[in-house]
Amino acid sequence: MTKAFVYQIYYDAASRARLLPGFIPLDNTRNERPDWYEFWVILSFLRANALEDGAWYGFLSPRFQEKTGFDDEFVLPFLQQADESDNVALFTNGWDQLAFFLNPWEQGEVWHPGVRALSQAFLDKIGLDVDLGTLVTDLSTSVFCNYVVAKREFWIAWQQIAEKFFAFAEGGDHGGAFSRATSYGYGAGSASMKTFIQERFASLLLATGNFNALVPDQSQWATIFTAIFADDPHTRRLLKSCDLFKSRYRQKQDASDLEMYWKTRRDIRYTPPPLAVP
Repeated sequence: MTKAFVYQIYYDAASRARLLPGFIPLDNTRNERPDWYEFWVILSFLRANALEDGAWYGFLSPRFQEKTGFDDEFVLPFLQQADESDNVALFTNGWDQLAFFLNPWEQGEVWHPGVRALSQAFLDKIGLDVDLGTLVTDLSTSVFCNYVVAKREFWIAWQQIAEKFFAFAEGGDHGGAFSRATSYGYGAGSASMKTFIQERFASLLLATGNFNALVPDQSQWATIFTAIFADDPHTRRLLKSCDLFKSRYRQKQDASDLEMYWKTRRDIRYTPPPLAVP
């Protein structure tokens, strides 16, 4: 069996009590940088530990099961199904939004206006030639909340961009834009823009790098966000078709697949959320 070190982060006694028994508790009770949330915990772990080649590593929040519907009894056996070529596994929440929107940065603009421009400014600064306005992602190349379990080569790439972003965001030569508060939406509180930028790094790496992702199909059972979509079989089919056309476009670069994606997307009843003020 392939080794799997799937950690679940806790911040206090209450979050410690919510951890799933099959995951490894990861103590963040000191919470030295609460402004960075799980990003700081993951980066600190990678700085301090050498990862074993071929082993799986994940760093999940205490709310993982609540947000995704997955638990340790699903995740750990699922990792053992991987082929030798698989080096990433995704257990995302928000599958409906990842299928509907062109990419997580378009989705981010709905909830955190300005996140795409700030992300693009950072990528331009480090010389990464990616246009976030046109990048196409699908459910095998996008994920929310760092709900990624992956092998050493992915986390090396993640740490490289994370270190650059940490230095850039902490540098202070951008007028504090990365620390500006933005809403989660619908009164769910707020966090800094850098939080929502860093959680999209996994999607950036998956969409532009050479990784092979293992992804469970959630389209038949996972929650649909009824504040913006209808939860019915018709909508589920259309969302799944959107993802299929984006996946085909990524594989073949055939413009007709992208046209079909946009056409299918227009048939989905979508209610844009009101802009929330943090």
